[in-house]
Amino acid sequence: MSQRLKVLMSAYACEPGKGSEPEVGWQWALQMARYHDVTVLTRANNQPAIEFALAALRGRQPLPVFVYHDRSPVMLDLKRRTKSVKLYYLLWQRSARDVVAQLHAAHRFDLMHHVTFAGFRYPVAIWGHGAPCVWGPIGGIESIPLRLLPWHHLRSLTYEALRNANNLLQAAPFHVLPKRARATTLILVSTREMQRTFAKLGFDSEVMPTIGLNPAEMPFQPHRPGEGPLRLLFVGNILTLKGVDLALEALQQSQTNAVLTLIGTGSYLAAAKRLARRLGLREQVKFEGRLPRPEVLKAYPDYDVFVFPSLHDTGGYAIIEAMFNELPVICLDYGGPAVVVRDGCGIKVPLGPRAKVIAGLAAAIRSYDRNRAAIQEHGHAAREVILREYDWDKKGAQMNERYQKAVALGATEATRKTHYSGMGGVTNLAHRVLSLAGLAGTALVLMLIGALGFVSVSHLKQEAGLIVGDTLPSLSYAGEAIGGASSAFNRTLMFLVTENAEQRAQLRKDLESHNQATSRILEDYQQVVNSPVERVLYEQVMKRRADYVQLRERILDLADHNQRTQAIDLCNRELFPAYRQYRDSLSQLFEFNVRQGRTRGETIMRGCTITQWVVAGIGIFIFALGFLIGLFK
Repeated sequence: MSQRLKVLMSAYACEPGKGSEPEVGWQWALQMARYHDVTVLTRANNQPAIEFALAALRGRQPLPVFVYHDRSPVMLDLKRRTKSVKLYYLLWQRSARDVVAQLHAAHRFDLMHHVTFAGFRYPVAIWGHGAPCVWGPIGGIESIPLRLLPWHHLRSLTYEALRNANNLLQAAPFHVLPKRARATTLILVSTREMQRTFAKLGFDSEVMPTIGLNPAEMPFQPHRPGEGPLRLLFVGNILTLKGVDLALEALQQSQTNAVLTLIGTGSYLAAAKRLARRLGLREQVKFEGRLPRPEVLKAYPDYDVFVFPSLHDTGGYAIIEAMFNELPVICLDYGGPAVVVRDGCGIKVPLGPRAKVIAGLAAAIRSYDRNRAAIQEHGHAAREVILREYDWDKKGAQMNERYQKAVALGATEATRKTHYSGMGGVTNLAHRVLSLAGLAGTALVLMLIGALGFVSVSHLKQEAGLIVGDTLPSLSYAGEAIGGASSAFNRTLMFLVTENAEQRAQLRKDLESHNQATSRILEDYQQVVNSPVERVLYEQVMKRRADYVQLRERILDLADHNQRTQAIDLCNRELFPAYRQYRDSLSQLFEFNVRQGRTRGETIMRGCTITQWVVAGIGIFIFALGFLIGLFK
């Protein structure tokens, strides 16, 4: 039996029953207390839930000791009001470093372990105290490739582009990541992408997913094979980073009658519903909204395949829950899902151009639709992987082996790692002496820059929003209506010259289908009409269409009653002119939206150019000012 160590665990997020990172912190604390004397430093905010859970566990297993720490009430109130969780986390880590030093002086820990937050970007309080330390499992380096960025969703595009740039900077050799790696005895990572990043910097790390399950506490029913359409399931936040748009386009491209159910909500929900309608998936996509976790756990057996094409998840609780319930997984071969989903447990689609990724996801859906036996085979294998490697009790044993390795490595390492605190020079800025006049002047300049940026970005956002929410849908609907009108008119002519009864019946059915589709498109268009001129053009389209469709029905009825000569004559005299008027009105509507898009695009370009020059001027001014201050300081 291995030596029982004195371990200090840093778990900012640590709360039983809350899921996500709080659950990760809580489970690692419980698991490692089975093997070692564990002291956990966490937030005071977590104390009520932790103490309640500890009371229920006392006497049943060894328990960790918790030390609760938070910043001042003023800082907590500021965090709540501004929702600045990340800033507060950084400040918490700084103050937690002093608490760690005090605890280490009193107890002389054999090992320190940081578990939450599990992101690589942030400094942690355990570095530089002279004890071996374990960092992670951590992740977050996974970035959305340029070709898969959400170009159609401006809000998400901005966030993801900034995140990609931040990842690039954070992982640069000249930045702080190498220093943090050198200060760590054993680095654990959640994804292969994170492991490759450290390898490029010259550091070893081990892949170890940070999430797990308690199988004894999970409801389970053997998977029930369904008859009829393939039942696909997605569970998670409806965000672009989850690849929801990829899943919807793949479902349409699969050309199956599979039904996709999405459980969750988020900033992309409204856009996802619009996309589903535009793709003609009204009957194949169900949006269930957010459901309580117990209901979600009970729902898994009602589905066949779990679809999770996330673009940068480091874990994914929903994936391991689905696999536990014998659902194979369709995902991208990237990030945390690529680690969880082993060969024979699902289908992983390689990254590549957007069209290729969608085609790969569509092929995976078709594969399971045509081979239902593979669902059972892969589902059983998926459950075995979860029971073998994601049971928290077994993960505790895996982490214990890492603890022993870290202590052994720590005994042979030089003391060079004890000097890096990880907090950086920026956090010391508050301790420098700053003049009141300087602070006031800086605050004024920042307020002016912020006001300028806010006004400029708000204007650009408004214009971009009009393009995305009005012009593009309007162009799409008008274009589809023009195409539908042409196709229906061609079928009308074919109907008049076709003598085969079966072919005529099929053409009549096709015409009805086209008519219904065009009606839906124009109904959707009505929802985005937002100007008097556009309203007049739209009403003109609807009037001319009604006249045209009424006349076409008269001609079809004549042809059906063997009065083809009269039908052709009426077609030449009246239907052709009516069709031209209908097409012209649709073209006018389409051209109106082209002009609207061009005007709005030019407005955005002018705004971008002005903002670019203003920001460049401010940047040059700040650089020159900083240079002069540095020169004469």
